[in-house]
Amino acid sequence: MRYSQLARTAVQAVFGNGLRSALTMLGLVIGISSVIILVGIGDGTNRQVSEKMKALGGDALSAYLFDGDMGYNDLSGMNDLGAVDGVAPSKSLMKKLSVGTTVANKAFVEATDEHYLHVRNLKLQEGRNLSAVDRENRSKVIVLGSDVAKTLLGSADGAVGRTVKLDGDEFTVVGVLQNQGQSMGLNTGNVALVPFSTAVSMGESGTITSFYAKARGEDAIEAAKGEIGSYLTGTAHIPPGRFDIISQDEMLRAGNEIDGTMTLLLAGIAGISLVVAGIGVMNVMLVSVTERTREIGIKKALGARRFDILVQFLLEALVLSIIGGVLGIAAGIALGLLMGTVGLAFVVSWGVVAVAVAAATAIGLVFGIFPAYRASRKNPIEALRTE
Repeated sequence: MRYSQLARTAVQAVFGNGLRSALTMLGLVIGISSVIILVGIGDGTNRQVSEKMKALGGDALSAYLFDGDMGYNDLSGMNDLGAVDGVAPSKSLMKKLSVGTTVANKAFVEATDEHYLHVRNLKLQEGRNLSAVDRENRSKVIVLGSDVAKTLLGSADGAVGRTVKLDGDEFTVVGVLQNQGQSMGLNTGNVALVPFSTAVSMGESGTITSFYAKARGEDAIEAAKGEIGSYLTGTAHIPPGRFDIISQDEMLRAGNEIDGTMTLLLAGIAGISLVVAGIGVMNVMLVSVTERTREIGIKKALGARRFDILVQFLLEALVLSIIGGVLGIAAGIALGLLMGTVGLAFVVSWGVVAVAVAAATAIGLVFGIFPAYRASRKNPIEALRTE
């Protein structure tokens, strides 16, 4: 038999049992579309975060101290380092930020100083930054992220001059930050900044356990890390190995690796449905072989070889799988783009699309070979006796 005739017969057999074929392909559609959506959202989110972090500059550094007793004056001495363009303390305050009965639950309150915005490459939307005068006077002033301002005051516009409470103490809003996305793992829209000295006067420890630094350009990152490390072990007497200095690029790479692992894990879970769909293809093909036993006997009696029968049924399994795969790819891309319209980051990963096509073909071959083999092994005499 000619292969073109075998292919035509296979297509006719698939479409001749429309409902059965559609239900069989549904599993493939669900499995492949799920993989494309999950991987697309994962890749899109990684790309979105990367773009926002790069927009904030690659010259930012974070330092975390696990030992020692470094005070504010020790930190200020780092401003004299050659490759360092500024440093700012960072102390997380576990305090409730509120206005009346409204609480900013997502707010990340940090005690810092007037260098914070410069060091982290952040900009003001309105108002002013914390100042040296605020630090010296231990002023109860605060700079809000735009999301925090909206939560507490209804809008970032007009927030300057209004009052918020930090665990019952009244603070005057002096500035509102632009929302510039993620920076060093923190959403800049959710920060709230108060003077470090004010936090100490309210009972917080004056010991600095973390701070941010800015290198004099991206090409000076390694030099800045080295100088800060030497300063910490020498001047600040922090034991080697008891601190960690991380650049924004390093944090971005670490985040991407974690996100990539999670994306692959979720895609793997979704991929289990492809195995289930493959079993469905095999079951349907086995039923088809049983139903068409007499047809197989007639074809063999007319001179069809075992190989011809095997190819015919294998082609039927491939047609089912490939059509299901194409529909799954189309559904996955369409649903992903639809999700993108409601705020989810989604990009079409053409590498995954190619893998999906290969997976659909492999499913047809792997799960179709056994039914096709059984069909080819039918005894023509016994097959012709079948009613």
